[in-house]
Amino acid sequence: MKKAIIFPGQGSQYSGMGRELYDNSPRARDIFHKIDEICGFSLSSKCFEAGADELKDTSVQQLAILAVSIAAFEVFRESRDIDIDFLSGLSLGEYTCIYAGGVVSLEDVIVLVRERAAAMADAGCRNPSAMLAIIGIERKRLQQLAEEIGFFIANINSPNQVVISLSRSEKEKIKGALEPECSRIVELDVSGGFHSPFMDPAKNYLENVMSSLEFRDSSVPIVSNFTSRPHIKASEIKNNLLKQLVSPVLWNDCVEYMTGEGVGVLFEIGPSKVLRGLVRKIRPGLKVVNIEKNKDLENLDI
Repeated sequence: MKKAIIFPGQGSQYSGMGRELYDNSPRARDIFHKIDEICGFSLSSKCFEAGADELKDTSVQQLAILAVSIAAFEVFRESRDIDIDFLSGLSLGEYTCIYAGGVVSLEDVIVLVRERAAAMADAGCRNPSAMLAIIGIERKRLQQLAEEIGFFIANINSPNQVVISLSRSEKEKIKGALEPECSRIVELDVSGGFHSPFMDPAKNYLENVMSSLEFRDSSVPIVSNFTSRPHIKASEIKNNLLKQLVSPVLWNDCVEYMTGEGVGVLFEIGPSKVLRGLVRKIRPGLKVVNIEKNKDLENLDI
């Protein structure tokens, strides 16, 4: 039976995340200290002490989730010798993948995510936009409506949960058109319409940032949000990360691909259990093991 690691994205943050790891694992403390040094400020304090409002700030949120995910991954890697067949992550989580796969160094992934967060926030200001989670509508129907009404598919999270990006000026009109078609609409608390053409300025900026960093081939195939297929080559991984900014995140398809290839266990490494909930909607029988705290490793039975 094959195994994969999956890493969470934005929305998995909460006040106090990572504290238990820091308090109980020397390896986690070392990682947090190194990340603080790279950042030039105490990011660990943000993880442990920042309130919900501060953690909503894209520039803080992305780095904080990345830090906790990397610390948990390093503790997992140090304590368990488990062969991993694939890596994948939801949006931001794909950046944790490139660290876990040895594609970039710790310093470079921190720089990359810091610049990504800032560029996405700036693009949201340049192109005022929003995101809505649409519950209870078939994917094909929503894609048809996207062409008819004028919005973008941003995240395909599960068979019945799709997130769209749309212009803020058109938000109420589009919500009104979609309400009769679905069971529920939830507006996401984000700074812009991610994973859509609204993020073109961020893509252009991040391409320049990436050109200054060293990318290597991955030691483990990374199942891309953009293609929902595995990639090892550095050039392909870099291109997928850039395309991810302006294209739909095919999370449902990533999970389907991995299970189709024989994956029977997913290790969700990082804060919260958001991906576990999505996986249950995609593949109800698939085993998901959450690794967020030291005690999770102590209780691990694989």
